[in-house]
Amino acid sequence: MEMSGFWEGREPCWVILGCSEYVYTKCPAYLNQEMPCWEIAYTQCEILTSIRSECKNCKVHNLYNSPGVQRPSRLDS
Repeated sequence: MEMSGFWEGREPCWVILGCSEYVYTKCPAYLNQEMPCWEIAYTQCEILTSIRSECKNCKVHNLYNSPGVQRPSRLDS
């Protein structure tokens, strides 16, 4: 799958976190690349490690959710 949306031109969360292909191909963050992982419900991080409540402590969140990081506009269908 080619990168699109939020992850276009960025290292995706499943690579940064070292998720296996078995895990990331079932993850909503991979399947819905137009949004960052911390804005998507029921990611594999949330399901497998209960990280949802700790997004602010996640290295992916800190890398891409810091001041000065530009997000692409969301396209409405």
